[in-house]
Amino acid sequence: MFSAKSNVKSTLLYGPAELSKSFMFEAAIYWAEEGRCVVYITPAPLEELPAACHDRSNPAPIAFKLMRFMYLADYEALVNRLVELHTFVSLPSVLLIDDFDAYTTNYKESEVSQDVHFARTCSLIFDTMNSCARILKTDVYVCAWSFSAMKDICPYTIYFTNIWNVTNEEESKTILVQKYTQTVPTEQCPIYRYCKLEDGTRVLKQILYEAAEDQS
Repeated sequence: MFSAKSNVKSTLLYGPAELSKSFMFEAAIYWAEEGRCVVYITPAPLEELPAACHDRSNPAPIAFKLMRFMYLADYEALVNRLVELHTFVSLPSVLLIDDFDAYTTNYKESEVSQDVHFARTCSLIFDTMNSCARILKTDVYVCAWSFSAMKDICPYTIYFTNIWNVTNEEESKTILVQKYTQTVPTEQCPIYRYCKLEDGTRVLKQILYEAAEDQS
């Protein structure tokens, strides 16, 4: 099932739900401006453009043309859309899932356990993007945001190789983004410290540690 998994580069961001849209939308813009076709999945429509990093200029119009938003309310809607994703005229090379928990915690306990449901969801996502990778003949990317991973990160480490913990420190109006790994001490992991302005804009204030090479 995962024979071509090396073609899928996976990233998980986990932290407070109120920060998800800002970071995920930023990721969507980044990849679109790189010329990638992006599919952005979220359970509910975005009511407004999320807060951004202070040093980002307004996205070019072409970037929005490469971004496709899909509002999928539950697991069934996600499955129905993913199984046909590889048939799209413009195949995505980046799949962003704004609220991963909306699809992994929405299951019928009488039919399947939580662990099995989680595994099925992840398998479907990676199989779908593997199909796109084979057709496009290039690496593709999956990035998801989870709130529940704050309670138990272990299941996610099976599927996601690049994991970041996002912490919102309300008193100091600071957001910390720290790399998570099971093999390296915490103090040796890269940490990015952002100052959060009144309008939600993030300003990068300090890099406490930066990895020598990209581990994604």
